Amino acid sequence: MGIAHRSAILLAAFAAAVCAAHALAEPRFAFANTPGKLPKDVVPSHYALRIAPGTDRFEAEADIDIDVKRPVHAIVLNASELSFKSVKLRASAGKETTLAPTFDPQQGMVALAPPQGPIAAGSYRLSIAYSGRIGRHTQGLYQIAYKQNEGERLVEKSMLATHMEPVNARRLFPGWDEPVFRATFEIVAVTDESLTVVSNMPQAGVKPLPGGKKEVTFAKSVPMSTYLVALFIGEMDVLEDSVDGILLRIYTAKGKRERARYAMDSTKQIVRYFNAYFGEPYPLAKLDQIALPGGISGAMENWGAIAYNEARFLYDPHKDSVRQQQSAYGIIAHEIAHQWFGNLVTMAWWDNLWLNEGFATWMAEKVTERFNPPWGMRLRYVLSKEWALGEDARRTTHPIQTPVENDAAATDVFDSISYAKGAAVLRMVEGYLGEDVFGAGVRRYVRAHRFSSTTTADLWRHLSDASGQDIENLVSGWTEQPGYPVVKVSDLCENGDAVITLAQERFSLNDPAAPALAWNVPVILADLAGARRAVLLGRDAQRVRFGRCDTFLANAGDSGYFRVEYGEAAFRQLAAQLKSLPALDRLRLLSDTFALVLAGRADITRYLELVGKLGDEADRTIWDQVIGSLRVVGDLLDKAEERAAFDRFVVQVLERPFARVGWDARPDEPLDSRPHRRSLIDALGRAGHQAVVREAQARFAASSRTPIDAAIRPAVLNVVGRYADEPTFKALLVSMRTATEVEHKWQAQSALRQMRDARLLRQFMEVMMTDELPPGEAVFNLTHVGTDSDRVEFGWQFVLERLPDILAKASPRQRRHVLPDAAAGFSDAGHADQLVSLTRARLGPPALYQAEKTADWIRLKAAVKEREAARLVAWARAHSRPG
Repeated sequence: MGIAHRSAILLAAFAAAVCAAHALAEPRFAFANTPGKLPKDVVPSHYALRIAPGTDRFEAEADIDIDVKRPVHAIVLNASELSFKSVKLRASAGKETTLAPTFDPQQGMVALAPPQGPIAAGSYRLSIAYSGRIGRHTQGLYQIAYKQNEGERLVEKSMLATHMEPVNARRLFPGWDEPVFRATFEIVAVTDESLTVVSNMPQAGVKPLPGGKKEVTFAKSVPMSTYLVALFIGEMDVLEDSVDGILLRIYTAKGKRERARYAMDSTKQIVRYFNAYFGEPYPLAKLDQIALPGGISGAMENWGAIAYNEARFLYDPHKDSVRQQQSAYGIIAHEIAHQWFGNLVTMAWWDNLWLNEGFATWMAEKVTERFNPPWGMRLRYVLSKEWALGEDARRTTHPIQTPVENDAAATDVFDSISYAKGAAVLRMVEGYLGEDVFGAGVRRYVRAHRFSSTTTADLWRHLSDASGQDIENLVSGWTEQPGYPVVKVSDLCENGDAVITLAQERFSLNDPAAPALAWNVPVILADLAGARRAVLLGRDAQRVRFGRCDTFLANAGDSGYFRVEYGEAAFRQLAAQLKSLPALDRLRLLSDTFALVLAGRADITRYLELVGKLGDEADRTIWDQVIGSLRVVGDLLDKAEERAAFDRFVVQVLERPFARVGWDARPDEPLDSRPHRRSLIDALGRAGHQAVVREAQARFAASSRTPIDAAIRPAVLNVVGRYADEPTFKALLVSMRTATEVEHKWQAQSALRQMRDARLLRQFMEVMMTDELPPGEAVFNLTHVGTDSDRVEFGWQFVLERLPDILAKASPRQRRHVLPDAAAGFSDAGHADQLVSLTRARLGPPALYQAEKTADWIRLKAAVKEREAARLVAWARAHSRPG
């Protein structure tokens, strides 16, 4: 059946369905009822900011137009690590009052009070002269240090950038740093005459100043949330173009402009598509994108001035890998989608972050599939969904719409649930309604709430209006409840017809006390002849008569966000015909089976039998699922001889696909072969395949004469790093220290984190304790060394020994992840308990959520190890050549 036919069947089922779990209805957006810490009796309408950066601090002035709704004793707003010099309040009638600030550093707030009496209702201008710090962390205004070749010299350079999301605008200017408080902005920057300055809006004027300085004024912005404000200052090249009357510019570090041409072509294609899809043209006169030579690890959707780490954004078809091309297109599509979902229409509070991130993830998937069908990205997105399914089955999960008690806790919901689960739910809803009806609802939503805020209830309302269905009643269980179901499938043959019984229960991992929940579950049944049947499964089991007796699939085409557990006979039939299943269904069967193993619903041999039936499987995504799963279970083996036996098994599994792709690219090979080759080299090297290790070392040794192919360079370096001796260690350090490309710098760091030699590993960690790298990068390396090198205890002990210094290096957001990241490789309950107790003692309640998440993962692995380790080793020894 086509999409339209399946949708009609599902809609008919919906019309007759009783909601499986009737969640409490969320109210539609209302400013007064939006959560947050700031009082809503004072509202800003416009900011005029003048920022003058120095070496490590900046001087600034803020003139803020405010509306005082009712008399107040103080104006309460956000400010963090700002030093106020003067605070004046001028009434519209002209009377000026000096206000006294009282800071609350813990809350990032300041109360501005007059010397006597309350501040009367009315319109005012709040003027604050202040200064602040230019940091090295990606928060507020920060500095990026990077290296650049100038002739024969390697030169140290720096650039200034901002990153405000979620709660760091208050580090650059005092203001109402919660997303519901929209205002317009006029920004003035004072800097060296030779530097380029970029902000959200086009430049309105440049004024020369004494001493080789200039004052750059930007046009007044549209109303927007504070977390979208942007400012970038540095030595930059620019590439210009336009689309649909919108000026497009891409800024890069000097000498890298030509690598931005693919990004520019992609931007034009994506903007044109989104203009048509949303029915609301991009609302600004220009769209700038800035390729930063460091700083943020991904990207940030600042309105009209999107920031990217250059390693995720720039792509040169003559130098870079296909994986880099796919990554660049995807992240550009995601950030440009935010210009509508997040910027034009903004979630009212962080509890609805998914309205930003889930939508941007889904739209990026949609446009990437639309224009790049040879990439087969639909399969790759299944792995992203698996990330969410893994987290969402655990005790520490949360609903897509989850309470966020304060703005600082907002960082905890930037996770797979908001991004990948949010996107998967939207894909399901689109499948329910059909693309045309769903698109019409989205356009209604954007049109009705442009330059305003929303809750999920607003989205459901507009989809209901477009479809004539009660979408909230049907779908809210997926966003307001945690977790998801497993659909249990059994079948029998009656008079030549298949009779299939479907039942749902909540799927959980190591959480026997998980509350029982139910959902409206759209199940697509299909047999191998192509017959399909759409069923809406509610709380009660259903019996479905489905054509002739044959092998069949549930969740055919992987359209649903749930697991499937087949009865023994049905599973055996599917396993026997694994190679004839469509790729999406092969991947789904493998992923669900491995998840059932983790949940204790099946033993590891069931999954390993499936792996053994892959035969000549050529799809790289399916092999990536296998590689990832084998690593999870392999890391559970504590004894060296058992791990060695398992590694021999891994080598035997992966040798066959690697023999097909080999080391070197062929002109006629499929597009996926290059990233597939990289994954296999990495995995075989980790498993100790001697021929792969020797070849990687030879290519590294010859790389000064014959550069390593970009498609496999990360894997070659990882293999070389894992078995590094002293000269190799020093060579990798030099590579890290002299890299002028962020991607190459990251690759060298990854290789150094793999080292098995404890002495060299400690030397690397000591380097990370210096100021050589930006603090965020250094902390990441320190906390991931243990897992990457398979020396978890070694890495953990180093972190504990140097914990005060490491915490001092980390940003406030990163601090919560130091102990969990360092402990994540363990698989015993004792270390899970230690992680939680240490976090409670050293960091307190704000950091406990991340610690509990990792502790839960460690306990899950401990339970799987207890159940499956002996079976795993026995299987490996029986199915591999002796060592």
